[in-house]
Formats: sequence, C-alpha cells, structure tokens
Amino acid sequence: MGGYNSGRWGWHSKKTQVEECFKLTILFFKPYLLPGMTNAVVWHRDEQEIGSIIFLVLGDTQATSLRLLYTIGAKQGHPEDFDYTVNLLTTSLAWGGSRYWFECPLAGCRRRVGCLYLPPNGKYFGCRHCYNLTYESQQEGSSSRSFYRDLAYLMQNDYPGINWKDVRAIDAEKETPHLRELEYERYLWERKDYDPYEGYLDETELCNQSGLEPAELSKLNEARLLIPDSKDGRYRPKLVSWGVKLTFLLREGWKIEEIKTWSKGRWTTSNPREWPPEKQE
Repeated sequence: MGGYNSGRWGWHSKKTQVEECFKLTILFFKPYLLPGMTNAVVWHRDEQEIGSIIFLVLGDTQATSLRLLYTIGAKQGHPEDFDYTVNLLTTSLAWGGSRYWFECPLAGCRRRVGCLYLPPNGKYFGCRHCYNLTYESQQEGSSSRSFYRDLAYLMQNDYPGINWKDVRAIDAEKETPHLRELEYERYLWERKDYDPYEGYLDETELCNQSGLEPAELSKLNEARLLIPDSKDGRYRPKLVSWGVKLTFLLREGWKIEEIKTWSKGRWTTSNPREWPPEKQE
C-alpha cells in the first residue's frame, strides 16, 4: 500500500518552482518608478543572457503602472510579441510615505503582491498563487542548498568570515534570477559614483515641503522624531508626510515631549492611525 503507481502516486507530479521562473520584484523597479522612465530587465544563467523585457513607467505625477514588452519563442522560430500593462498599488507606511506593490494582471486575481513570475511555457507574468508555484526549499526540505546559499549571500557583509566564492561553488550550476538581482543591487552599492541617497531631501527642502521651521526640525531631530537617513543630513522624501503631521501638532500647541509620548503610545491603541489624535490633558 502506498507504493509507486498505487493510489494517488500514479498521477502525482511536482509543482513548478519559483526558481524555474523569470521573476520581477518590486524592489528592482524602485529606483525607476518615475513616469516616463524606461529600461530593461535582463536575466542571465552561466554568464549567458536567457531572457529580457523592456518596461516603461506610466503615470502623470506618480507611477501608476508598468508597460511590459517582450517576445517569447524567438529561438524556436515562432516568436510571439507581448505588450501589456501591470497596475501599481500603494500602501501607506506608519512613518509616512507609501510602498509600491504589483497588482497581479491575470484575469480574476488582482492580488497585491511584491513579485510576479513567468513560468516555463507561460506567456504572461502573474503571482505565485495564480500559477500554483512552490519554492525549492518546500520540496527539498531543510536541506535545500539554495536557501542557505541565498541566506549566506545576504549575511556576508555582517559576517565577513563567509567566503562568497565558496558559497557559490556549492551549487554553481543552479544560479537563479533572484541571485542575479541581488548581485546587481550589490554592484550598485559598490560603484564609486553611485549615490544611494540620490533624490533625498536636505533640511531646507524638507522644511519647505512639510511646513516645519528649521528650529522645529532641530528639536524634532534631538527627540528622534524626525531623523535623517544619511550621514550628511538628508531625508527620504517619504518623510514629508510625517513632517506635515508633526507641523500640524506643533501648530496646535503640542510640546515635543507630548508628541513623543503620542508617537510611542499610539501603537498600543486600537486605531494607531487615527488622525488627528486627541491631546492628553
């Protein structure tokens, strides 16, 4: 009982793994999410290009969708061109600003996801749920080599003793598009001319956009209510909305310590995003 070709084992087949698919991650597009920008996503395996797409960011004042253009089947002699859009969604962050997501473009889904996949023999990018994808680690158990390889890659800066060349040698023939994306992100950070804080705001720009006075910003900084992201004192643009809220409270007569108490205590309430908050007497 339960042997091969008996019961359900006769028709059982493995699910397609995400590692077998072309993958789009919203983190990759983050630097390009400005209306009108265009670029390409390229996947490699063993130093050879195995796939690419061109994308165009659509929207008026902010990115609302991505237009994807690519061809399937060219090497087999029956190319098929694809040109369609993927909607972008945003969610608000607790400290102000918003985070981008994909909306799965497959009919009847519309899930909010951070990654889209194109499986073998697929035509359109879709979410993991629509394609019923699984992870290599789920099928191989805790001994999955790719899981530990990716983990070691992410931890190498914190633990210099890990030799990335040795880690890659563990499974050099099974590099995934995900690892290629990590390598690209690391390449950007290691470029001497790359500024990871490009587009961030200085104190004057933050004050102009949020309504804060320089002296107020200084006090908020000392109270660690509004601190810069870079060593040279630049702030990420998403902090403007948080600065607007702080400006409102200061104009309503709140003291710095009162704002600090509210900021820490609001997450213990049933509705931490309630606005405007009630001042405690």
